[in-house]
Amino acid sequence: MTIATPSETKDALSPADVCRSYSIGKTQLYAEIKAGRIKARKLGRRTLIAAADAQAWFNSLPESKREAA
Repeated sequence: MTIATPSETKDALSPADVCRSYSIGKTQLYAEIKAGRIKARKLGRRTLIAAADAQAWFNSLPESKREAA
């Protein structure tokens, strides 16, 4: 089962869309932007993130190393 996320329906996402899609907080998102790990663009006062850039950021995150139980 696949759940449609904003990144599947829009080319540009608001910070709130990215936070909802990836279950992260606004502070963490802006820290990732400031660190240069996710690209953001400005249109006037509005911050936009390309859906492809959000997905690329997510794909660049390290995989969880779960211990065998």
